[in-house]
Order: sequence, then structure tokens, then C-alpha cells
Amino acid sequence: RVTPVSISDAIELFEFRAVMEETAAQMAAAAARAEDLASLDKFRSLEAWAGEVRVNMVRLIAIVLFYGRHLVEIFLQPPTTAAQIEYHTRVTWLVGVWAASVVYFYFRLALRRVPVHLKYVAVGWDAAMITLLCMIAGGPKTPLVLLFFPLIMSSPLRLSLRLIYFATCTACAGYLCVLAYYAWYLIGFKKYYAPASASLRIPR
Repeated sequence: RVTPVSISDAIELFEFRAVMEETAAQMAAAAARAEDLASLDKFRSLEAWAGEVRVNMVRLIAIVLFYGRHLVEIFLQPPTTAAQIEYHTRVTWLVGVWAASVVYFYFRLALRRVPVHLKYVAVGWDAAMITLLCMIAGGPKTPLVLLFFPLIMSSPLRLSLRLIYFATCTACAGYLCVLAYYAWYLIGFKKYYAPASASLRIPR
């Protein structure tokens, strides 16, 4: 014997099935979105790794070109004074340390050991090296201060907006350190701000 179903029970059953179908559709959509986000994160991670590899290659080429030009300068004009010898020695040590960092980053990237903080370490290290190089070269009047711009320009290759802000801040901080070194250490605080030393000041 079949028990008759009332209209209210049929409506409740219909609503229940509709709710279940809607819930299943929402769960499927959420799973699809999660899969898309996972794919997007994987794509960003891969592109960030590839960008770091490109930056490391550019870093190596820049170091080779810079030091090659430096060696040509030594060959054409051999250092004769103690100050010139000290300058070339400091540049050689700095380039050696910078080149060692290229090797370190290469092995980290080759082994795919790329933590999130590695790109910040690379940018901060490059900013520190550029800052020291400008200090060795005599301060903010050297054309080497223009290297801070390629530092900022290289940050978008890692696909990180925070890294762009970080690179900009480190470049500004590095240039301020170069200014402070020139004005407060090489020239001297009192002498730099003296009225008679207007020609020594860096135009604002």
C-alpha cells in the first residue's frame, strides 16, 4: 500500500532537493576556485623563480663588465699613489664578495631552495653592495649612484609588489647613506655646512 504524500511534504522535499543541489554547486565552485588559486600560486612561484634566475644572470654580467672596465683602467693608468692603490684594492675585494653572492644565489636557485625571504635578501644585498661601491668611489658625485635605478627596475621581475616597495626604500636608504658618508665623514659635518664650503655641497 502506497502512502499518499501531502502537498506540504512534496514542497518540503522539493525545497530540500533544491538546497542540496545548490550546496553541491557551491562546493564544486569553491573547489574549482581553490584549484584555480593553487594553479595561480604555482604559476606565480614559477615566474618569481625564473625572474630571480634572470636577475642573477644580469647581476653576473654587470659585475664582469664593471670589473673588466676597472682592469682596463688599471692597465691604461697604473696606480701610483697610496690612495689609488687602496681604491683599487677595495673595489677588488667588493667585487669578489659580490661575485661570491652570485654563486650562492645560483646554487640556491638551481636546487629550487627559494624561500619567500630570498628575494628580499638579494635586493638588500645588492643595495648594500651598491652603497659601499659608491662610498669607495668618493660619494654621491660618482656616476655609480645610477646603479640604484636598475636595482629598483629589477624588482618587478619577481612578481611581488611588496618587493618593489622594499627595493625603492632600500635604494633611497642606500643613497642617503652615501650622502651622509660624503657630508659627515669625508668632508666633515661642520665644514660641509660652513658658508665657505658651498662648492662642496650636493645640490638638492
